[in-house]
Amino acid sequence: MTKPPQAARKEISCTNCGAPVPYLEGEAVLTCEYCGTTSMLAGFDKIVKVEAHYVLPAKVDKAGVRAAVTPWMEKGWLKAADLAEKAVFSQVDGIVLPFWVVKTRAKTFWSGMNRRTRTVGSGDNKRTEEYWEPASGDFSEDYNWSVYAREDPAEYWGLDALNPGSKSVRADWGKFFLGFGMGSKASGKSDLLAGKEPFALDKVREMKVQNGQITQERAERKGRDDIIALHRKTAEGKVTRITDCDTTVDVTGVDLVYLPLYQVAYTYRGKPYRILVNGHDGEVITGEAPVGKWDKVVILSIIMAILAAVFGLLAYFADIPGLWIGTGASVLIAVLYGVWTGVWRKD
Repeated sequence: MTKPPQAARKEISCTNCGAPVPYLEGEAVLTCEYCGTTSMLAGFDKIVKVEAHYVLPAKVDKAGVRAAVTPWMEKGWLKAADLAEKAVFSQVDGIVLPFWVVKTRAKTFWSGMNRRTRTVGSGDNKRTEEYWEPASGDFSEDYNWSVYAREDPAEYWGLDALNPGSKSVRADWGKFFLGFGMGSKASGKSDLLAGKEPFALDKVREMKVQNGQITQERAERKGRDDIIALHRKTAEGKVTRITDCDTTVDVTGVDLVYLPLYQVAYTYRGKPYRILVNGHDGEVITGEAPVGKWDKVVILSIIMAILAAVFGLLAYFADIPGLWIGTGASVLIAVLYGVWTGVWRKD
């Protein structure tokens, strides 16, 4: 297998102090390691100093990461009850990453059709028919939309949770297929401008600052596209069939913000998981968490109880004696799974 060619190392002089600023080919947002000045390569031989240049100071160090993560492990629906006690931290890596924050106001007008049913006729001619009902509406939202300033969004895990539409909790059900995604939690709006301060290297001590690769213009375009896609998805959730969706995004400003992050790797009962922690306030941005085995017993029992009730009602009212077998089988499955979990299952 041929290895991809390594990016060429280059160098410019800092626009503020004149110190050499090394960078890799493809990087376009460069921070001086001596004075903290950030410059943007805006074209061939064109260097622009980034004025709106901020940092969220690192208030949590590596030693404090576990203390920050433990409350997250202890709370939350369907997390293993002993997660905080049994979790083994295997790696904690700190990094400072650049984000363009696109300040916007977005408004969407939508229209579509809802599927409805109604009963028509009477007596022997009584029937249920389907019809479509027109619907329309609008909604608006203000965003400080985060755009990762490097090319590969998967370079660091979990960064998508900084914006709405991803997951702040990712529940791991293992091979249990009846979880239906329960236990996971959608991420909300994050604001990287809250607590921002003028950039200075001493505010992110002993953490490596990554250069950016995406220019401000590209970040603004991406922010617009992401918000339009999010509003389209929101509109689709309001109606059975969307026929028109028009979103206007007004950009009021774009700032460059450096965010200190900790990538945490841990294991629970031998299985690896990940957590991404905001190094500024110690909050968990997103994390993977195992679902407890007894939680699975409870969920299975509830599902089997519903099935048993359905079979029982059908057997009684429809006078189908064979369906009582389904009722008994549902109860038996729940009991056997509970016994297996308590006696043999170790995870």
